[in-house]
Amino acid sequence: MTQLSTPEGFTVSLLDTGKDLRRANTLVTILLKYGLADIVRRIGLAPLLEHAGRLIRQPVDRDLLTMPPPERLRAALEEMGPTFVKLGQILATRVDLFPQEWITQFEQLQDNAPEIPYKKIEPLITRALGKEPHKYFRSIDKTPLGVASIGQVHKAVTFKGEAVVLKVRKPGIRRQVESDMRLLRHLARLAIDNSVEIRRYRPLELVREFERSLQREMDFTIEARSADRIRKNMRKVNWVKIPKIYWQWTSSSLCVQELIEGIPARQLDKLDAAGIDRKLVAERGAKAAWKMALEDGFFHADPHPGNFLILPGSRIGMLDFGMVGKLSVTRKEQIVQLVKAVVTQDGNSCAAVLGAWSDGQPVNYESLSSDIDDIISQYYGVPLAELDVTGLLNDITALLRNHNLILPSDIALLLKAIITLEGFGRLMYPDFDVMLAAEPLVKKMVRERYSPTRLAKNLGVRALGAVDRLYQPPSGSLPVVHEQNNIDARHLERLIRQVERSQYRQVQTLLVSTTALVGAILLGTRVPPTLWDISILGVLLLLGSATVGFWLMIVARRYLREWE
Repeated sequence: MTQLSTPEGFTVSLLDTGKDLRRANTLVTILLKYGLADIVRRIGLAPLLEHAGRLIRQPVDRDLLTMPPPERLRAALEEMGPTFVKLGQILATRVDLFPQEWITQFEQLQDNAPEIPYKKIEPLITRALGKEPHKYFRSIDKTPLGVASIGQVHKAVTFKGEAVVLKVRKPGIRRQVESDMRLLRHLARLAIDNSVEIRRYRPLELVREFERSLQREMDFTIEARSADRIRKNMRKVNWVKIPKIYWQWTSSSLCVQELIEGIPARQLDKLDAAGIDRKLVAERGAKAAWKMALEDGFFHADPHPGNFLILPGSRIGMLDFGMVGKLSVTRKEQIVQLVKAVVTQDGNSCAAVLGAWSDGQPVNYESLSSDIDDIISQYYGVPLAELDVTGLLNDITALLRNHNLILPSDIALLLKAIITLEGFGRLMYPDFDVMLAAEPLVKKMVRERYSPTRLAKNLGVRALGAVDRLYQPPSGSLPVVHEQNNIDARHLERLIRQVERSQYRQVQTLLVSTTALVGAILLGTRVPPTLWDISILGVLLLLGSATVGFWLMIVARRYLREWE
């Protein structure tokens, strides 16, 4: 790879091939066409291409200049092709980075890919199956059901009469994505070198996140496993339909799944004509989404109307599991803490959670806490079910942008999913409240967090940790006692024994306090078995802890006399 010095004095690597350089030239031309020369300048690509004699100058259409910048960028990304459409769709999840008007435009990005003739698709199906398709399927519809940037979908029927869809990875798409990703990495490095403003968006991290997402999306087995996992988690929810995966025919380049036929969620007239209860659909969609996120920790990250089919009985069929989110136990704990902080108007606790999400970025907690107080004070006394979640999330994400904080990708996906879900709900039913469905699950999470069983378990773990620390060898050896120190070795041994005894009493005290606290909780909550509506176990634990505590007080008095 050769090097090229630009007129500004910085050195950049030329792209790997002449095709990459031509592709870069094409992208710049599109950006200039839509009046986005400022982006080219900030990235630092214009000087490079001017020096290489590649920059094409052309006048900008005046009609395009009347469009707002977010709309012009959306149109430019669509013209750039599949990789950049996907990039825009990923950027639509970063509500912590972009204002709502940009997010709205990114959400409108559509895969307007041209149809590929079936005669070019059939060899790809044959290669994935290992045999010709007619060996496995009675019929395949040569007209695609849908065409996306990465795959094309055809309806088929098995020899058992089962209606399925074949999602086939398009020819040459992997090479095109690899070339575009190579180019995006170069552009990200150029942007870091040439723009302080763009640098705060951490473009390299965004490109890496995008590349991971795109690689997962090109491997259809990952999407199939996600669908299977969500279908298993939702098996008891009888009003949600997740397509079955036919694993005997599914591979990285071909996904065969059950065909779900229903009314697209956007076709409201057809829903009304079919007698669908749209309010019920909105409530069910919200309940399903919150269950996936808060209970299962694995959720559909793009719940927009295009991914929902409405089935008879106001049931919901979910499609397209290429974008999913995961929430660890720690993340769910932090969400509970955040909700609790908003409800109790605790700005410091809220700032602590957001700081934990900042991934090591410098945080001015005093300023952040003050700004958070201003936001959450607007929601003082508002019941959880009446909380304007979209307004609150927009306020918090605007606050994060003002403090130059970037959320971890899993939280960013969750926030985006919540906002998208509310949009779906309001499409179905204008008075829809997304938090109404979340309230029971959030309350359940709070109850579980502060339940006696969990509290006793955590206190027990802490007590055992204290015992373990007591038995750990000292971190360093005792200092050597020389004669000139005038310290009696026997007195030193006595001192060490007293310190060890003191630590042992501390552990005993902690265990007694834990037992007393658990006993009080059991007594207060009337945990069975009970006698005269009094928890027998709670009484026994309180009596036992009181007895041991009294004994410890006697021992402590004797211990203090030894020090006199």
